Amino acid sequence: MSRLRVRAVSVALLLVVSIVCVPALAFAGVSEYQVQFAPAGVSGMMDLIVNVVLSPDTKLPATVHVPLPAGATILWSGEILGGDPANDPSREATLTTVGGAQYAELTLKQVRIAQVEAEVGAPSISGDNVKARLDWINTTDAGTYTFSVRIEPKVSGLKIVPQPVGAPQANAEGESLYTLAPVRLEKGGTFAVDVSYRRGADATGVPAGGSSPVLIVAVTFLVIAVAALVVVVVRQRQSGGPRPATGPTARAASDTSRTSGEPTAPPDGESASAEDDETFTWD
Repeated sequence: MSRLRVRAVSVALLLVVSIVCVPALAFAGVSEYQVQFAPAGVSGMMDLIVNVVLSPDTKLPATVHVPLPAGATILWSGEILGGDPANDPSREATLTTVGGAQYAELTLKQVRIAQVEAEVGAPSISGDNVKARLDWINTTDAGTYTFSVRIEPKVSGLKIVPQPVGAPQANAEGESLYTLAPVRLEKGGTFAVDVSYRRGADATGVPAGGSSPVLIVAVTFLVIAVAALVVVVVRQRQSGGPRPATGPTARAASDTSRTSGEPTAPPDGESASAEDDETFTWD
């Protein structure tokens, strides 16, 4: 089982559930096509999960064609049972190129939902900016398509064209799934999805190009300490009090004053209040 499959299964199941929200119009045995597009996948390529849901009256086993873009590489193909993905049976698929795209052919034996996981091309990445485009050609029977876009965690400035409908859904990995309005594509019909966003934080949760929270706190405390020191110095100057002497001479003078028992007279012109004397005590 591929890494992509383990990572994407939670959001893939959301697409299976969404069948009840879309009219089940059967065209040549197909109820719906579901395409999940991830601009930046596990391996750095653009990832795809494509489901083909057959009509309930389709007899099994049945051969199904799963449309894929030109150049797509299959990572996994099989049937979706709807429970533990480890129990989903894989089925061998063969690729056929047609009409500027391709399709994967496989046989369903247990259920009427086929899935192909693939990767195709690489997104355009410049620094933290990611841009990707999915050009889709329906190489199989006409039917209703539901496209969705899976976005990695911690992004900003997200833009998806066409615009998604409803609120996004999140999975346990922190990814978000944005669903587009269903669209019917005839055989040979085309559809494009453009996605752009900025990666807003790295793996440690620090915003890209930002500073560590620990560093910010340290700088803040340093600024407060400097400000407090400035206030003390200013108040000392305003009080007119002498600066405390240092060194051996100062200690000797202090000892003599204590021995004689005579208090040291304040300098001429000093008018410090009793409140200031209590606040600033040099001895």
